[in-house]
Amino acid sequence: MSKFYLFCFAVVLVLMAVPLFSAEEDNFLQDYLLSYPETIYAGATAPFSWQKDNWLQASAIVFTGGCLYFLDDDLRDCFQRNRNEVTDDIFTVAKQFGEVKIMFPVMAVTALGGYLTKDEKTIDTSLLCLKSSLLSLAVTQTLKLASQRQKPCKEEGKEFWNGNGISFSRDSFPSGHTTLVWSLAPVLAEQYKNSRWVPPTVYTIATLTSLSRLNDDQHWSSDVFAGAVIGYVTARLVLKNTPRLMLNAQPEINGLSFKYKF
Repeated sequence: MSKFYLFCFAVVLVLMAVPLFSAEEDNFLQDYLLSYPETIYAGATAPFSWQKDNWLQASAIVFTGGCLYFLDDDLRDCFQRNRNEVTDDIFTVAKQFGEVKIMFPVMAVTALGGYLTKDEKTIDTSLLCLKSSLLSLAVTQTLKLASQRQKPCKEEGKEFWNGNGISFSRDSFPSGHTTLVWSLAPVLAEQYKNSRWVPPTVYTIATLTSLSRLNDDQHWSSDVFAGAVIGYVTARLVLKNTPRLMLNAQPEINGLSFKYKF
């Protein structure tokens, strides 16, 4: 899985970088890549500048996650009792939107299509989605390794640090599928907010993808909640701390010029 992840990353980055190397603003690619650590720093230091409302929101998130942890067994039983062929069919489709092996190539093809059709918003959206998904998945993969929680289908309990030593198979918390889809939904909703159907559609897909993990008995409810929070918060940080690319037609030079802004 890790080798495939790196392969997808390389393919996506190369395809997305193709139009940038011909950019009139030579510093865009450098600024875009530097924005990765800048966003990480902004996220890590954000609590130092939080106001009362921010602390209340954070407390509510922690409280909700704690409540879900205590309800994990009951919620699992509820989903499994009501599981049937119809829910399996619906959630089998929905969970594809959280698959790295599907969504990364989709981002790559979308970016390339945006370049070929000279669609500046498509290129910009693809770069934002790439950054949001990579950063959020990095957080999730780190927490998976640190928390050592078994998936519910293993029938070994919901406890963290369950077992001796470190094992890559104890990777329930947080949900990676949920993290990925929620790292993309806010970006797409913001980029296409003027469309009446895009925001509700992407958030509906994100919700169904999240619920698919419970239906399939692959994650606890607290895993799914944590993944959604990580993905959403990362997406908001990325939208705030990433240079933006604009592609403009330039007939007088018989081609295109690129410019970017924060």
